[in-house]
Amino acid sequence: MSESFKETLNLLKDSNLDDFSKYSFRGIEKESLRVSGTTISETDHPKSLGSTLTNQFITTDFSEALLELITSKQNSIDASLEQLEDVLSYVYLKCDEIIWPSSVPCAIKDENQIRIAEYGSTNSGRLKNLYRKGLSERYGSMMQCVSGIHYNFSLSDEFFLQLGTEIGSLKEFKNKSYLSLVRNFRRNAWLLLYLFGASPVVPKTFIAGRKNFLKELNNEDDYLEYATCLRMSELGYMSNAQDNLYIAYNNLDEYVENLLFALKKKHPRYEEIGTERNGEYIQINDSIIQIENEYYSSIRPKRIVGSGERPINVLREKGIEYVEVRCMDNDPFDPLSLSSETSYFLEAYLMTCLADESHIASKEEIIEIQTNWQNVVKNGRNPDLKILLKGKEVPIKEAAQAILEKINTYVASISDQAIELKANLSKTLKLQQRKIEDPNLTPSGKILKTLKENNINWTEFNLEIFKEHKKYFSQLNKDLSYLEKEAVASIEKFNELEKEKEIPFADFLKNYLNALN
Repeated sequence: MSESFKETLNLLKDSNLDDFSKYSFRGIEKESLRVSGTTISETDHPKSLGSTLTNQFITTDFSEALLELITSKQNSIDASLEQLEDVLSYVYLKCDEIIWPSSVPCAIKDENQIRIAEYGSTNSGRLKNLYRKGLSERYGSMMQCVSGIHYNFSLSDEFFLQLGTEIGSLKEFKNKSYLSLVRNFRRNAWLLLYLFGASPVVPKTFIAGRKNFLKELNNEDDYLEYATCLRMSELGYMSNAQDNLYIAYNNLDEYVENLLFALKKKHPRYEEIGTERNGEYIQINDSIIQIENEYYSSIRPKRIVGSGERPINVLREKGIEYVEVRCMDNDPFDPLSLSSETSYFLEAYLMTCLADESHIASKEEIIEIQTNWQNVVKNGRNPDLKILLKGKEVPIKEAAQAILEKINTYVASISDQAIELKANLSKTLKLQQRKIEDPNLTPSGKILKTLKENNINWTEFNLEIFKEHKKYFSQLNKDLSYLEKEAVASIEKFNELEKEKEIPFADFLKNYLNALN
């Protein structure tokens, strides 16, 4: 363990920053597919859930059937999960369809069943819809029906002001700290796929007509014996067009330049598709990525932006506000898709990444990160798998153990006065230790065990899990009036926006594309 890491832990303790629960904030975005019978719902987004354009808690992602549930920025894990439970309860109450528990979707026989999400006729609503049309043209709609958890994490300015011993502005110090966290996160993010990946199986319809590397599990499904998170393989949220970007996150200027390159550099296949067909727009542009959010990564530095603002411009001007973790599967074994134990581990991992030694990433290291990622996605529970560490092969159990020991060192450095935090972190570390010792205890391991032992397929497994979740939410007695008010208010706000006079969409789109600095 490096001296730099130990020095940072001592600095955190000396500055009374070791109890990070006092200074941290988090928000959760959870995606869930609406399913009718055993396939994707083809109905409109339920009006009882409000407007997808203006409801701050409930919207849609790619598809009209792909719900996105959002919690507010909260100052505790418990408060975040409590609100996620509220929003899910409200959805279960108002929606008479199946809320699919897993990240990999149900069997969808025809891609035409997948309706692209609509947001009305305002320019901002049309832009959201056009972006999704572009995704469909580029990657196909099937891939866009996978779902997951995005976990947004930040620390207060007070934390950075007390920690910042370097010369420079608060903004510069935060940028440097968050990007160091991001680099360290990516180096070992494969461990999160191993511990929490919950997508080792896909329905055959999901890969129909696509080259793949899977084996047959049963008449309906394909799988890999040791897979952890097929959602994060090239069958799911990955893009060949982005493979050669090698974004390193070494400093904010470099990151912004790399993103700008991807936003402006034309991609031959997307040029071939074109931006219009039969007088209709079909993608925002023909660049490697249409907008900033199309860049797929396990974690992203971000900042909240206003309507019509370009995230890249705001990020450059105002700096990083939080990080968005994007590699977490929906855990079907938890009604919220995310347990308290998982949240505490994730935050302990993030804080360890923040405190760990900061060194820049090279292209060679990024290739190594990508190699480890794909190996763990497809073969993570194989005890014979080797992880690459600076070119050297290390058994996965040994590599995982080393990361866990570092997190344990971080947790041990937290003052004993932070009784509740230490108890929760110790509990989750013991839980993850058991998963490292026995891969069958991981969500992906448990899913395959359940399917094989009960001789059931992916659909049957998820329908049974849904019944359990429905029962869980039906027994809760919560005051959800604030969600009801938001749903009603969001429709009123949407209707007002629809009445406003705007410039033609073609001009709006041109201005949007030209807004890149």
